[in-house]
Amino acid sequence: MPRVASLPVKQLQLDLRNFRTVPQANEEEAVDAMVSIRPGWFWALMESLLDSEYLPIENILVLEGVGSDGKATFTVKEGNRRVAALKIAHGLLNRSHLEVPANIESKLAVVSSGWRAETDEVPCIIYPASKSDTVDRIVTLAHGKGQKAGRSNWTAVARARHSRDESGANEPALDLLEAYLADGKNRTPHQAQQWAGEYPLTVLAEAMKRLAGRLGADSARDLANRYPSISHRDAVEAIAKDIGLKLLTFTDIRKPGKDFAERYGIPPLSGDPKKKSGKKGGTGKTGTKTGAKTKGGEAPAASLRDPKAVKATIKSFTPRGPDREKVVLLRDEIRALNLKNNPLAFCFLVRSMFEISAKAYCAQHGASGGLSTKKKGRNRTLVAILRDVTKHLTKNKADMERTKQLHGAMTELARSEGLLSVTSMNQLVHNPKFSVTMGDVCQLFGNIFPLLEAMNE
Repeated sequence: MPRVASLPVKQLQLDLRNFRTVPQANEEEAVDAMVSIRPGWFWALMESLLDSEYLPIENILVLEGVGSDGKATFTVKEGNRRVAALKIAHGLLNRSHLEVPANIESKLAVVSSGWRAETDEVPCIIYPASKSDTVDRIVTLAHGKGQKAGRSNWTAVARARHSRDESGANEPALDLLEAYLADGKNRTPHQAQQWAGEYPLTVLAEAMKRLAGRLGADSARDLANRYPSISHRDAVEAIAKDIGLKLLTFTDIRKPGKDFAERYGIPPLSGDPKKKSGKKGGTGKTGTKTGAKTKGGEAPAASLRDPKAVKATIKSFTPRGPDREKVVLLRDEIRALNLKNNPLAFCFLVRSMFEISAKAYCAQHGASGGLSTKKKGRNRTLVAILRDVTKHLTKNKADMERTKQLHGAMTELARSEGLLSVTSMNQLVHNPKFSVTMGDVCQLFGNIFPLLEAMNE
């Protein structure tokens, strides 16, 4: 039988193998993953706790074990968000790497000693390790409420992970997703973290059924097993990314008379009468750089000028690290823009993000990397600073994969006639006839975004 007892928050360990995400290395990364997947739910819960202290309506479900030092351990199996929020509030976890909303920061700054005393311990139902199966059944049945400050329903990814890991179910879409998040060449670290917990998994499953034969696999399971050693790997990864960005949906995949895979450069099955070699669309190119969606089977290059791709990229951009508050503010203003109607404002905001990000990165790594925004007491040019930042990020080009990722960005930014150069920005301000189009801006942004994201990881 379980026992009920109040345990100090500091003794509770977050579940690093929470089904909502992939296994995490430590508690800080586990919290980061929780917030990345559903930030609104997490901060709403924390605000509720800070406003009204901990209400013992439901006990924390804990599995008791024994650590390597012989002492008892208490792993949270149900209530990880509540415990994580309390640990942050009590200063037991570092929050500097999190994008904490201003209203939460304000409340944390005035937390009273009485509140801390009231929430120092929380009621728990404690099961022995031998009852882990019982605990798992309870957790499986516990996710039905829809309030943000209540329990967070499991996503499709969490349900699939639970079915696979606990029941041995066949989940090829989940296996491919996790392999892509680990080895994919076109996803960002933040996207990998976010999609590990929340991703349109059923859309990927539908795509896999239609792609398997065309990629030389016998089934979706065989396709998942073969990845990344598959033909048209880049195309598959472009499809996976577009699904994650919600730019490729069930409607696109199932649209009658349209071959969603053709625009990614995946050839039809041999002998397919619907596809002729002279028909437009089969370019042989793999996906788009920005993951944008095209219409009517047009060449992928059209998507580079699609504002929807930029909006999706900005939506998933989460600056991290010290002195990034203004970067977040600029990002939020870009999110609120109508990109089609405001290309000039978009340019100014993006360039500001680069300059603030570069300065924050130099301040963060200046001591170890010899980075500086000034030389002989004078401000250095943005391009010169960005070159040094790129050298630091790529370990002076020793990191070949990182060098490839950032090469296009630095090439674009260093061009004297580039839209984000000092000269061009001055022209936008002072020259009454110098302007830009949204298509130009979208294409440019797809080229330079990897560096902006790398400076704010």
